[in-house]
Amino acid sequence: MKIIPVLDILNQTVVHGIAGQRDLYQPIQSRLTGSSQPLDIARALRYEFDLTEFYVADLDAILHQRQNRDLYECLLEEGFTFLLDCGLRSASDAGPLSSLEGVSIVAGLETINSPQELKTLVQQWGAAQTVFSLDLKQGEPLVSPSSENLFANLSDPLDVAELGLEQGVQRMILLDLAQVGTGTGTGTEALCQTLRHRHPALRLITGGGISQAADLLAQAELGADSVLVASALHDGRIGRDAVLSLF
Repeated sequence: MKIIPVLDILNQTVVHGIAGQRDLYQPIQSRLTGSSQPLDIARALRYEFDLTEFYVADLDAILHQRQNRDLYECLLEEGFTFLLDCGLRSASDAGPLSSLEGVSIVAGLETINSPQELKTLVQQWGAAQTVFSLDLKQGEPLVSPSSENLFANLSDPLDVAELGLEQGVQRMILLDLAQVGTGTGTGTEALCQTLRHRHPALRLITGGGISQAADLLAQAELGADSVLVASALHDGRIGRDAVLSLF
């Protein structure tokens, strides 16, 4: 089981994500540092938990198509690696990022234009460096509407996952935005368990709503290989010993 801390970036600041209500996101308040600047947060997480791989949700790019390229480079220069969701609509959007070593590119269901664009992304970046994020909100697929987007024709998250796998995906995030920051569980437990049973080799990443160390173990039992965590690391509900025990 791997713990992957989340950096939600909005206006170039790390914010506290709650239930996908992005207009209400505020700069994060962490017991680890008095700063909400991304590099300071990343350093604090490394110091406290020995974690160097992150999930970066660049909300400036997802919402406004403004990639924080300088931030990506600063994180890499500090020795961090990360899964990057920067709101890709098409595979060509990721072209300028191809020179960044240490980045795995995330294709979010919320923004990607079609399964074909996902397939092209996998071909360009390789299956090992491409992650498909199956974005949900209250259990419903969160899909970019388009006449050419076959994902938009599917209402069952499991069908969306299967179509994603047909594009060559080997790594998948299961994330219900309505659960983020709530501490009430991921909401994707049954989906995770089903996908693990059907596709033993699929690398599954879950998250959202994690509140204590026991939740991490529960996700592992369901079949998750990695878990995204944010709030519980910053407010102390999950401490250093709990994280290190999972290495």
